Amino acid sequence: SIERTEVDALFERQSESLEQAVARYILRNDRSPPRNYDQWFHFAKKNGCLIDDYDQIHRDFEPLRQLADQDRQAQAIADDMGMKTIKVKNTVAAMTDDWATNYNDGWMAMLENIGAFLPNINVIINHRDEPRVAFDVRDLQARDAALKVSDPTPFRNAPHPTSEFYTNEGHCLVPNNPGGFLKYANDASSFLMYSASADFTTDLYPILSQSKIYPCFADILFPSEYAFPDNVIWEDKSSLLYWRGQSTGGWISGSNYHGFPRFKLLDIARNHTALMDVAITAFYEHFCQLDGCDAAAIKAEYNITGESAPREDGYRYKYVLDIDGNAFSGRYLGLLRSGSLVFKSTLFTEYFDGWLRPFVHYIPVLPDLSDLVARIEWAREHDAEARRIQAAGQEFVERVITDAQNDCYFLLVLLEWARLQN
Repeated sequence: SIERTEVDALFERQSESLEQAVARYILRNDRSPPRNYDQWFHFAKKNGCLIDDYDQIHRDFEPLRQLADQDRQAQAIADDMGMKTIKVKNTVAAMTDDWATNYNDGWMAMLENIGAFLPNINVIINHRDEPRVAFDVRDLQARDAALKVSDPTPFRNAPHPTSEFYTNEGHCLVPNNPGGFLKYANDASSFLMYSASADFTTDLYPILSQSKIYPCFADILFPSEYAFPDNVIWEDKSSLLYWRGQSTGGWISGSNYHGFPRFKLLDIARNHTALMDVAITAFYEHFCQLDGCDAAAIKAEYNITGESAPREDGYRYKYVLDIDGNAFSGRYLGLLRSGSLVFKSTLFTEYFDGWLRPFVHYIPVLPDLSDLVARIEWAREHDAEARRIQAAGQEFVERVITDAQNDCYFLLVLLEWARLQN
């Protein structure tokens, strides 16, 4: 098939030998690979991982190469409940505290797989969904500013609303559609308007995070845990767009929630019930503590009953939506494996995004959702082409973005981290 041929070609162009991989690394990055790269290469070859295509890692580390400073790191994470420090000593990884997160088991499982190849290091991981290093690496003065620690309270900045900070101090203006007339998506992002968890720093710290918004954040991306579902045959699926989820997104004040992606989705769906089956299953009361937030009224407006929906329900639909909550949803890879065509609306970048291509592996939707209806109508009118995109996305993630690939990516991130630390 075309989908299989594409993935075959990707693997065929990867380096075959260590010598070739080192040469390509030097050509791409103007430096030699990190210590233990030879062990990483053999691990990657054994596990069927990509060898050369790690531009995201090099982009993430480039601003930090002249800024390795362990005292800075220690200061930054002191008493920070959003960070975890993982210490690797004699190839054994351990967390430096007992505080549980949703990701502890997954992270430790990956570290058990790759610990034998790691030098002694301390790794700082952000366990929140939201990125934490609000630093625009495009700014011409960014490097000079980064050489000075000027944030008096790192990871303690939490303005409400966050919209003014991101547009003024953070210089974070994200195009809604990079290919069209200049319109910014900031007002379409609940994270940028009223971030649910805005404890960030404006200095350049080396922190591992699961997602970020480029170019406003300088976190280093690493793999998260991903759920991989079973799939239902395409012909047995309903030709509707399906989504279920909580009301996450940000702090609600007055009627600002109408601009949050998940509420906006339901507003659009009211007039297009023949195209969509979408619902908010639970209202997140925690973010309804500011003045002007009427939880009962919002629940009534959107018929939020608190009744959960099994994840498997979504697999009965041809089209599924991945949309931001507090940050990235964490569902993307699972949806691509589900046998349904993924429609994706996000401002956040995950580690594998550079490998997946819009209109080839998934259908992109603008952050403000203004093109969602047209995208669904296109898919219904062009079923064979929609099926081809779905098949290409599923083929790619099942063969390329595997659990082993997560391990390979994480290991290379940590080897680059070790070079930065030492």
